[in-house]
Amino acid sequence: MRSWVLWFRRALAVILLLLVLAAALCAAGLLPYFFAAWFASILLLGLSAICAFALVSWGGGWLVAVVWHTKKRTKFANIFSTALTAVFVLGLYFAVLRPTHSQRADTVRFENTQYWQLPTGSRIAYSEYDPPAGIAVNPDPIVFLHGGPGMRVGPWDHELLSPLAAYGFRVVLFDQAGSGLSDYLPRVRDYTVARAVADVEAVRQELGADRLLLIGHSWGSTLAASYMAKYPNHVAKVIFYSPGPIWNYLQDQGKMDFSRTDGGSPGFPSPRLLAALLLRDRNPDAAQNLLPQAEAEELLVPFIAPTSKTFVCKGDGNKLPPLMRALATSNVNPRLNPYVLQSLYLSTVEPAGDPHAALQSNKTPAMILFGECDYVPWGSKLDYLRTLSNAKIYYIPRAGHFIQFEQSDLMRRMILAFLQNQPDVLAPYSGDADPRTVHP
Repeated sequence: MRSWVLWFRRALAVILLLLVLAAALCAAGLLPYFFAAWFASILLLGLSAICAFALVSWGGGWLVAVVWHTKKRTKFANIFSTALTAVFVLGLYFAVLRPTHSQRADTVRFENTQYWQLPTGSRIAYSEYDPPAGIAVNPDPIVFLHGGPGMRVGPWDHELLSPLAAYGFRVVLFDQAGSGLSDYLPRVRDYTVARAVADVEAVRQELGADRLLLIGHSWGSTLAASYMAKYPNHVAKVIFYSPGPIWNYLQDQGKMDFSRTDGGSPGFPSPRLLAALLLRDRNPDAAQNLLPQAEAEELLVPFIAPTSKTFVCKGDGNKLPPLMRALATSNVNPRLNPYVLQSLYLSTVEPAGDPHAALQSNKTPAMILFGECDYVPWGSKLDYLRTLSNAKIYYIPRAGHFIQFEQSDLMRRMILAFLQNQPDVLAPYSGDADPRTVHP
């Protein structure tokens, strides 16, 4: 055989070997993903991945032997497949199947944290600030709905809202089910918008209030809108603070604008977290069997830590709270649940839950707060303004997604004026154009 033909065969065999490896890895990922629609057992799914890898690598090894012009093709395929599959099994175990051990201390707690066991089955952590003695109590309590979804009430939320108790308001901040100090729901599949709305209604009943003053941040605004759609008579006023979309979160994910912040792309998720989140789309029970919720929180921190500077305007990173600035290096678990985030995002895709139609006739007084450096698209805010007949929007310069980090005093005064029916601190913005193009 001519030498150039020999070298061509060998080069082709090497290329084929790389293609076989890629094909085996794809098969090892796709087959368990396919089976996950029917099976939640990680043992069965793991075995299916190993079998798929072994079969594809054996067939590929046999083809490599043909191209290499090896006479003992079956023997070569056996040795090749066995060796490669052994390496794959080790990699699968250490990268995906092996549980990680917690490296972080427990999350930040508050002195006034209490718990409700709601009739929905959720065990909710909350804090309440009551008016001082001698101050007339407003019958409508303030209830704060945090963002995320899957995040939690932070110390900065307590600092912003607790002073409102001095003006006669009962102020209640609670961690939504599966987030922060609240208990996880038993099954990942139970995190839905409908369940979150039912929890808010249960909180209202626990408070013994006929109506609530809702303040929703980001995702919390989405939750507030859905609650208003179902219980319009139980909301006295509502504040949508840096609101996320009213519905269909997935539609807006590609439109986020980080040009006015210092950016910061998420890190690459660990293979174990990535595998669990992919499984969540196929079978939530399988995802939870692979990666429990507590461990998922641990693995999420390195992934999201680089994004903290997107919460404020460019150059204002020093205004982030210490807990956020040190997210990557701190040993404190911030308690952010990726399953809650993914589940509720997907829940907003269902057309049956879309609150737009119900909100068209809602006349609840509504305040929409939009910061100059908020990365959530202007169109989301405009949607609230067009949907709700009694809403006004307020543009706050030099403020990001967490407005209070840069404009705490101004934001508190605006909230108080709105709740007490006082004159506006800032004039409401009028028009449909993005205010950042009008006031660059």
